[in-house]
Amino acid sequence: MEPNREQLLDFLAAVDADFPTPLSSRTALPAYADKLLQFATLCADMENGEIRALVAGYTDNLPGDMAYIALAATRRAHRRQGHARRLVRAFLEICAQKEISAVHLYTDPSNAAALALYRSLGFEPYRPEAEPRPADSHWIYRLKGENKP
Repeated sequence: MEPNREQLLDFLAAVDADFPTPLSSRTALPAYADKLLQFATLCADMENGEIRALVAGYTDNLPGDMAYIALAATRRAHRRQGHARRLVRAFLEICAQKEISAVHLYTDPSNAAALALYRSLGFEPYRPEAEPRPADSHWIYRLKGENKP
């Protein structure tokens, strides 16, 4: 089931402060929800009309044939239950079906749980020549080549 705007806004507000830099300090949450609903591929774990966990990223009109995971988050009450792992795998499978060559993402270098998750799924550290976000930890999963979802 695809979340609606109200469900997505509720989720974004619930996880906002869990990020080292809250989402709301970088963008207006309603505008971000609208952008995700319009342009992103959403992999959501929902129960009783509430999003428990979400992976959102871009899989169309890709620079360099690389998809981008823009958001991966789980409500606090539902963490450590495998939701993020399952949703990242679902996102990778969508990318594989679209024959995308790679998926990349950023995370805060202090987020040990996220780093362990991405490493365990086969993501590798990634540093392109002109790294646009050098303070963040940048990861890549190559769909064409050595690792598969």
